[in-house]
Amino acid sequence: MTNRRFLRWFDDRMGILTTGVSMKKTAAELAENNRKTGFSPDAKTENYHDMHTVWSRTNPFFEDLRRRWYPDGSKHFPTDLALTPTLAKFWYVSDGYLDVGRWGRPRIEIKARNESDRSDFLVSLFREVGFDPTFKRNELRFDCDDTEALVEWMGDPPAGFEYKWAVDSRERYRRLKRRAYKEHTTRTVA
Repeated sequence: MTNRRFLRWFDDRMGILTTGVSMKKTAAELAENNRKTGFSPDAKTENYHDMHTVWSRTNPFFEDLRRRWYPDGSKHFPTDLALTPTLAKFWYVSDGYLDVGRWGRPRIEIKARNESDRSDFLVSLFREVGFDPTFKRNELRFDCDDTEALVEWMGDPPAGFEYKWAVDSRERYRRLKRRAYKEHTTRTVA
């Protein structure tokens, strides 16, 4: 993940269950790897961000979560899942984005390719708590009114993701997003 501030926040809340935040790869290493593999032959370091990680310690609770959410090695939302503000919040920060566009009000969209065959189930999770998204192109999509209500329902954003809550102003969204990404890039000195 490129959002080191979020990972520090998460690590702090998990306490002894995690081992701290560590650098996985620098922006330069990621760009170089993409050039070498041919994935992005013209990859430039300035277009990448450092990647960090947090490791959890072995714990039976985490093993149970893994079996429940990854029964065959791929993520599947449990059929008895009840959506809460906290679950929605972390789903949004990890798989979602705020589509600010050029005109009109912003909309939340959440990627869900892994569950595209269960789109009715995903939509129902939100309908059960008062929202009415659609599912198109492997994404849950919320209209403008639902976006504003969803942000309020989920509560305060976790550290590092404040920009995804900036539904009131495109400029504020852009400023917060620039700050979030600027905080997570190493400075290369030539």
